[in-house]
Amino acid sequence: MNNQPSPLETLAAFAIVFAAGVVSTATLGTYIGHLRRKVASSLGQRSVDDGS
Repeated sequence: MNNQPSPLETLAAFAIVFAAGVVSTATLGTYIGHLRRKVASSLGQRSVDDGS
């Protein structure tokens, strides 16, 4: 009785996890960029409102 997964199943699992990692990294990078622009915009407006 062979209890080991087939190489194709292992490759498929690796590919799915790799693709999920790529998507999550890209999404996190986009979100961080959005936050940086929002903070920079907020800081720019604050300095204009303060008169400095």
